[in-house]
Amino acid sequence: MKITKMILASSLLLASTFAFAQGKPSAYTDADLVWQEDFNGKKLNTKDWNYEFHEPGWVNAELQSYDDSKKNTYLKDGCLVIQAIKSKKGGKDAYTSGRINTQGKHAFTYGRFEAKLRVPKGKGFLPAFWMMPDDESYYGQWPKCGEIDIMEVMGHETNKLYGTIHFGEPHAMSQGENVLDKGNFADEFHVFAVEWEPGEIRWYCDGVNYHTANNWFTKKQGFGEVTYPAPFDQPFYIILNVAVGGSWVGYPDETTDFNPKKDDAKMYVDYVKVYQKKEYNEDVEKPKNAPVIAVADSSGNLVSDNKDKWGFLTAGGGQGSVDTDGKNHTIKTTSEGSLEYSVQYVQPKIALNKGFKYRYSFDASADEARTMITGISAPNFNYTRRFGDVKVELTTSKKHYSYEFVMTADSDADCRIEYNCGAQGSKAAIHISNIRLEKIGEANLSADKGCLPDGNYVVNGQFQEGKNRLGSWDIVNKAGAEVSVSKDRARMLQVLSKAGTSADGVIAKQAGIKLSSGAYVLKFDAFASKATTVTVKIGGETKEFKVAAGEPNGKKPAKATKCEWVYSAKDSSARDFEILCGSDGATVWIDNVTLKENAVLVNGSFEMDMTGWDVYAHENSKAACEIVKEGASKMAQVTVEKTGNMDWMIQLKQNGCLLEKDKFYRISLKAKSDLDRTIMLALQRDGSKDNNWVPYSDTLKFDVSKDFQDYSWEFQMKHNTDQKVIFTISMGSVNGKQINKKHTITFDAIVVEEIAGLTE
Repeated sequence: MKITKMILASSLLLASTFAFAQGKPSAYTDADLVWQEDFNGKKLNTKDWNYEFHEPGWVNAELQSYDDSKKNTYLKDGCLVIQAIKSKKGGKDAYTSGRINTQGKHAFTYGRFEAKLRVPKGKGFLPAFWMMPDDESYYGQWPKCGEIDIMEVMGHETNKLYGTIHFGEPHAMSQGENVLDKGNFADEFHVFAVEWEPGEIRWYCDGVNYHTANNWFTKKQGFGEVTYPAPFDQPFYIILNVAVGGSWVGYPDETTDFNPKKDDAKMYVDYVKVYQKKEYNEDVEKPKNAPVIAVADSSGNLVSDNKDKWGFLTAGGGQGSVDTDGKNHTIKTTSEGSLEYSVQYVQPKIALNKGFKYRYSFDASADEARTMITGISAPNFNYTRRFGDVKVELTTSKKHYSYEFVMTADSDADCRIEYNCGAQGSKAAIHISNIRLEKIGEANLSADKGCLPDGNYVVNGQFQEGKNRLGSWDIVNKAGAEVSVSKDRARMLQVLSKAGTSADGVIAKQAGIKLSSGAYVLKFDAFASKATTVTVKIGGETKEFKVAAGEPNGKKPAKATKCEWVYSAKDSSARDFEILCGSDGATVWIDNVTLKENAVLVNGSFEMDMTGWDVYAHENSKAACEIVKEGASKMAQVTVEKTGNMDWMIQLKQNGCLLEKDKFYRISLKAKSDLDRTIMLALQRDGSKDNNWVPYSDTLKFDVSKDFQDYSWEFQMKHNTDQKVIFTISMGSVNGKQINKKHTITFDAIVVEEIAGLTE
């Protein structure tokens, strides 16, 4: 029998309909219960739960390691107990804790997810009951994949609860707070729940609906927005953990009590329950945002000269003050703190509209020569920069500074001008005046940009963007066929034709694809309920593909017919791309349509800027990439400010490379660095689903210095053919060497090519 030692907060007994919920009443009853865990056994049931294993600093600059120690995670008196432990290791404080999940064992799409628990108390503790996608790579790595935080309570503030979703790229979130009038979440058990349905997520505490979210998105940079309600339309698994320290919650201090005889460092979980309806309607529309109206004064200035519109902020030990009349501003620093933004002067709530050019200008000086950093950020999108950051070199003489930029992101009513005056080596006062931000014209954002960032010239080739998931496709349906995108996870174009329909009775078309002269490879997957043909047209050329009978979602799902065409563009021009998918009474499915240059890597010369390339920088590192020009040649230049503590924490990478079994390849590139160091390179398996990142090319390390050098390696692909290979250049702490000195690394002429054999 379960023994609950603490008194449950008043009125927590759930009625069969949860009808007492305030805000929006619960949509679930006891009859909807589909899974529960009561923790009544002697040990954790590993048929339902996994232990996680992670080193300190793995995420969020946390201090603890996670393992399967029975001292950290155990069952007691009918409760799961997750206990944080402090010890000494190598003469330094060390922390262990527990983190368990149901990944690969229990994952759910939609429902009510509920736990009755109480949290630890003390500075630096962050307990969590939350959810992540079972396949985190489906929409892309965090935050694109989505995250649902059902319960987070900071150990030093145990009367306040946070419920949050993370999503998008750029990172955005919707967060609600619930503060108890009396009592706290550490001394009593409380019931925490989220009700997740297509197009709406609701958070509950003790039956009270305290936060609701319905406006979110997901997209990869340079691609279209995935059809709503993505990313919250896929299976998520459950996680329970207690973190120690971190960039959000802060760190333990002398008041934090780890005494194992007390409950301060323990989270008790009475039960976890999941409720689901038999079906959900996913035909939902994303809420329309209100128009963003930019309000300017009579001179066209978007910056207010009302001093109450300005704010002075400090962080990281920064201290200071500001004197202002709204037009003239003097920022005084008494302690510059540890961060560039430790002393910060801002004006928020500035509206910027997509597709407009802006000029941002001001006059500034300082009591002695020093720097400050200015920019325009988006607080609702993880402070993504709409402009900047720019390091401004100030002198004792007033100077005028002026910058122009284009707003390429969606219109945003909550942008923020920032002057960061923190840790930059000086406490000299800064004087700013004549601040202006004004529209100076419209920008053409619809201009042709060539291929997508992954090198594909076909937009939405996986049929998951836009209205009805058919964004960018023009469906010419002369035969009255049923045309849709399948509702399963595969999301394929699905065409059910009437008997007697010809191939051109149904055409999926993208007009005006601009190709340069050269060789391209078209690939797509096809299925059909009975044997048929699918015809593709590129410009004036045609290719017919025979598709074998076999359905993708039958009792025994068939293998796709892999269709491939090496197409030669004889000149540079715009071409229509058409898939003729009508058939004589069959259902045809089309998916994964790509039209790319016939090469392992695309844009290794960077002549198309960052097309095909992506830069990854872990939160423990700091790096950025830009395209620079030396003479007539474009190059990728990565500026590294700190490497983090692992080699993979900074990467220049390209996804979707094809390596074929038994073939030979040569990798070549040019590289230099203004700081002598070692870099690592690999063509590796995509291990985002199973953590298997085997390097097909072996792990290749090379030293770089101030002058360009040519590098070359050869290898044979000894594994099965893989068309999802990742090419990575890793610039983190290679060989365990962390670098906190700012430096730049430049790359050019990156080539991966097939060769006849290895050079002796």
